[in-house]
Amino acid sequence: MKAKLIVGLPAFNEGSVLPILLLKLESLRARLNDPLHIIVVDDGSTDDTAAILREYAAIIPDMRVLTHSNNRGLGEAMNTLFDHIATHYDYDDILVTLDADNTHNPSIIPYLIAKLRQDELDMVVASRYADGGKELGLAWYRKLFSRGARWFFKLFFPIANVNDYSSGFRCYQVGFLLKAMTYYNGRMITSSGFECMAEIMARFSQMGVRAGEFPLILEYHLKESKSKMKIWRTVIGYFRLLKKVKFDKKWSKEHAL
Repeated sequence: MKAKLIVGLPAFNEGSVLPILLLKLESLRARLNDPLHIIVVDDGSTDDTAAILREYAAIIPDMRVLTHSNNRGLGEAMNTLFDHIATHYDYDDILVTLDADNTHNPSIIPYLIAKLRQDELDMVVASRYADGGKELGLAWYRKLFSRGARWFFKLFFPIANVNDYSSGFRCYQVGFLLKAMTYYNGRMITSSGFECMAEIMARFSQMGVRAGEFPLILEYHLKESKSKMKIWRTVIGYFRLLKKVKFDKKWSKEHAL
């Protein structure tokens, strides 16, 4: 049986751009050698996101919508996605996650998959810091924040060949994702906000993840909705990870004995 490619999209109030992104994903189908599945987690949207997703799910093959009745935050949206993957997909399948705000161009997905397979990696990050990567339309203070986060995580949770810890555009080998979920007793993500993406990387760093990067051009100028990330809340969340991840690592090992 051929491996499946799953594209996972956590979404909150992105009705204005979801049709554009979903059509971009559909245009990839012919370029992919693997069956394409699209899983959208609607995290309690209050705009027309739900209606748009129902419309497109009716016409796009293998598209499924998972819905939160109220907004729980990106961390819980990712937990819902990962739990669904764990119960519906196999070790050889591949999960690609990206932001639903149209700032991540799906056209590089085949290259992420190729690198994952050719280099026999557990994950590949679409990175602004890889050679050829850059940021378009991002405010200077957001750039400063992202670079501070980069050095913070390289210091405390180093992963060889990875520099972008906060990028949500990633390619995962489902087998490694399932291994990580087991290692952390089914609760790999404990953060509700945007720091959850860095938490995943921090936890992977404790497991000797084999990772790499592919250049990402972050198209922030295409974003139509207001940013939902609260910078100071995310900074505090990063520092909390120092204690949470190290504690969970010790706890997991004790319970694995």
